[in-house]
Amino acid sequence: MNRVYRKQTVEGVTIPAIIHNSNYFLIQMAVYADGIVSCWHKSDLQQFRQDLRRGWVTPAVPTGKLLSVFHLGSYEIRQAKWAYDESGFYRHVQEVVRSLNPEMANIYQTTQREIDKWEKLHVGFTASPTPCKEKPGFGYDFWDGHSGYIFCRKQGKLYISPLTCYADKTMQVEALGETYYNMEDIERLFVEGTLATAPKGEEWVRIEGLGDLRLAAMEGQADLTPADKLGEIADDMAKLAGEEDSLEVCRRAYHYYLEEPSDFSREKLRQKYEAVPEHLRIYLGDMDSRDTDYIRILYHPEDKREV
Repeated sequence: MNRVYRKQTVEGVTIPAIIHNSNYFLIQMAVYADGIVSCWHKSDLQQFRQDLRRGWVTPAVPTGKLLSVFHLGSYEIRQAKWAYDESGFYRHVQEVVRSLNPEMANIYQTTQREIDKWEKLHVGFTASPTPCKEKPGFGYDFWDGHSGYIFCRKQGKLYISPLTCYADKTMQVEALGETYYNMEDIERLFVEGTLATAPKGEEWVRIEGLGDLRLAAMEGQADLTPADKLGEIADDMAKLAGEEDSLEVCRRAYHYYLEEPSDFSREKLRQKYEAVPEHLRIYLGDMDSRDTDYIRILYHPEDKREV
């Protein structure tokens, strides 16, 4: 008999939640129709209850602590009105599963045999979500997406809202409903002040489905500019469409400079480096080097690289 395996698509939705891993991190937590929850690892409903009890996942953050919002910043919570306590949040997740699977049929439960097997082999699993948008026409197919966060003003209230890009180069801002936008629309929403990269000083912010928070930016935190956020969005759409993003273009210019060092190739590298959104430049290298060699070449060429 030959060994085989199969892959399966399981649909779900994301809801806001907070991971407590030394610091507090806002996430879009995926909840699937089979009862699996994605909270930086894969949990069934019973395991998720334990995640809540041990504080790995939490629906609230103590006043005075920092909440980190990926690619937006870290904010001190001055006041908060949270929607759920631990038990209420667990019931909320159960209801989300029930809305996807009214019969609660085929709910996945991890066996002890599976736990023992994967612990022995030092294997961990995630159930990371792929945002998707249904394609029009016949069949049941999707465009893949990528989701991040943005600040959004609607009817005088400020929200932290998911912003999702899709492979067809459209976008959706959850706080603004079911409308799809193109890049020009998103640029206009920034100009109008509907979208922003930060609150105006200390301000009440709503995370729909989690609570209302009065947030203050962390002291000394560099401001993320709308131009950099738009660059990040453009890069996300390029990757989804199978095109080069600004980091790949810059890395190519970097390798060309290393092969053919000259004032001309250094200037080309500078142009490509400065076209990368500032908050993404640390991803040009590995976790240790980040963009340090790019900085050396462009701004300290008298320093020679150690090899």
